Amino acid sequence: MTVEALEDVERRWRATWPRALATWGRTSRLHAPVLHTDPCGMPSWAWYSLDDVEVHVDLTVVQERHIEDHALAVLAHEIGHHLLAPVDWASQVRIAARVRVGLVDLDHLVGLVANLWCDLLINDRLQRQLGVDRAALSAAVGPPDPDNALMLLVSRTNEILWGLERGTLIGDQAAPDDQAQLCARLVRAYARDPVGGAAGFATLVRTTIPVEQLRAQEPGTVVACGGPTGGDGSLPFGVATDPTLGAPALHPSRDPRVVGVVETSPDAEQEAPSAPAGGGNSLAPGALHAVLQALGSPTTAEDVAIAWYRAQAARHLVPFPTRPMPRRAEELLAGLEPWEVGDDLSTVDWTGTVTASPVVVPGMTTVRRAYLDDPEESVEARPVDLDLYLDSSGSMPDPRRARAPIALAGAILALSALRAGARVQATTWSGPNQVAGTDGFTRDADAVLRAVVAYFGQGTAFPLDLLRRTHLGDPASGAPPARRGPTHIAVISDDGVETMFWGHGRRNDPTAGEALRAADGGGTLVLQVPADWAARFESRADGYAVHSVVTEDDLLTFVRRMAASTWGGDRGPSTR
Repeated sequence: MTVEALEDVERRWRATWPRALATWGRTSRLHAPVLHTDPCGMPSWAWYSLDDVEVHVDLTVVQERHIEDHALAVLAHEIGHHLLAPVDWASQVRIAARVRVGLVDLDHLVGLVANLWCDLLINDRLQRQLGVDRAALSAAVGPPDPDNALMLLVSRTNEILWGLERGTLIGDQAAPDDQAQLCARLVRAYARDPVGGAAGFATLVRTTIPVEQLRAQEPGTVVACGGPTGGDGSLPFGVATDPTLGAPALHPSRDPRVVGVVETSPDAEQEAPSAPAGGGNSLAPGALHAVLQALGSPTTAEDVAIAWYRAQAARHLVPFPTRPMPRRAEELLAGLEPWEVGDDLSTVDWTGTVTASPVVVPGMTTVRRAYLDDPEESVEARPVDLDLYLDSSGSMPDPRRARAPIALAGAILALSALRAGARVQATTWSGPNQVAGTDGFTRDADAVLRAVVAYFGQGTAFPLDLLRRTHLGDPASGAPPARRGPTHIAVISDDGVETMFWGHGRRNDPTAGEALRAADGGGTLVLQVPADWAARFESRADGYAVHSVVTEDDLLTFVRRMAASTWGGDRGPSTR
């Protein structure tokens, strides 16, 4: 096609844009689309970019597919991604998360199936309620490939939704009629709830199409309209704590919103798993990272875990102890007094001297500023610092993958300290010489959480040398302790905490107890061990309070009791 013809298509599509916006209502706002006249290499003729909040159209593909006369349907569809599904990056992640639950083990199809679900909702709204002939565009494109069972299901569903004769969109090809009928009811039931129906659609796809075909399905073989990821692809606010994203997927045939009331046996109700305390059915860090990967996000598992533990811990922060500290009294300014020969020359107030007499005669016209002493003692409350040690040996869960209540307890302690204005030294340890962390006390929350989610997965050997240098100093070099004031020592571990008291092959190593007393801020052992083991260990903890945290309920109990006590004042052992 000639350049003139392409320019004519561009002119006509740009003129159609106001109508496409008006289709969704008078208050719809979105700047003009980007109409590309050079090939873009995208697997679609149009897409909506969450990054730029704009619609893109590849007019070269429009010409190749002979849909130049369907500008309204194409543009209104892309506006639907902005206004209905997915709307924003947070909603897109939520939809994809629910789709992943329904697909079970087909992560490579998460983005594709999520996009098809959004397309079904948008196209049905356009065709039935907004007066846009989306069916004509689908008919112009032609029926799906006979081997593409997924698109055959979608196209047959559209025929049912729009009251079209069988074969209008799929030709004479076979399609699963019963499943398409169920899918159509699912679309109507969740017309205004894209997140709520996503898992059901994914489950329907998973159970309708043979697994072999789904595994062989290429993510890019179907036209995608969702566009690239939003922002920097990081975990959106609120997703980590969403209590619904990890709930089991419900097949549409069992969904009361789709088929009405479904009878369940008493046995089925008893067998239903209960939601974990505190977290509901929120997804674990590893699952959320898999969702972001499926959407093309470059975010690392470590970054997702940091965001996850930050969000989860924010709901459980505890008061942090403070200590009264003397504050240097401020000098109070008084008047001017004579400066005499022999006084320190730096104390001359030259402004006052020159103001009194333009001729400076030392000892005669020179003056200095006088100060008054503040007789009142000045005291301020300063937070106790936190020295946090996190066990990442092979017996501990990897916090980057699993929901680890023990690691969440560490995040709660660290963020509580930072919120109070304290400094935190966070150290991750495993076997000998396997130590990482903040390399000193810091106020950098990201650096602290990076230590919380770090993982070695090797042996177990508590870093007593670091504990000694921090609170007792280095006897070899004579260096003083690294801490600057009262500090609370907290250790996150399991039964490997024994190496803290019997390290380096010595029985009853006194370092841990001596450090506790020198730190003068109390100590806490948060252990992933049964409560009876923690109770037996209490007598050997040398002054540290012992808490058992294995489950989500244990974590909430730990948080409540920490909030009800003052670390600096209650230093006796307390088994939880």
